[in-house]
Amino acid sequence: MRSKAIICFIFSGLVFCSTLSNTFADDIDTAEIYTEKCALCHGEDGKGTPTGIDFGVKDFTDAKWQDSRTDDDFVNSITNGNPENSNYLPFGDILSEEEIKAMVPCVRAFAQ
Repeated sequence: MRSKAIICFIFSGLVFCSTLSNTFADDIDTAEIYTEKCALCHGEDGKGTPTGIDFGVKDFTDAKWQDSRTDDDFVNSITNGNPENSNYLPFGDILSEEEIKAMVPCVRAFAQ
């Protein structure tokens, strides 16, 4: 009986932590992150700045290009950089995993 209580307690703690993680994710200001970390190259409109275009950034408003990428592709590129573009800086040491995942819908919104 005691082991069931311990398992129930641990499970409750895991559910609570999972809920907290989602709460924090809701508090992520993706617009601020984009403005501070991305807009310099990708532009406020997602089409790319002259500097960004020179560096090879993609036009986020291009729905066909976006459809060719999975959410995991975006997470990987933001985290580790883009293996197809050595100019693209990785943000895995700058942004948290939750912030990076929250940026995917932000980027996707440019193509809608």
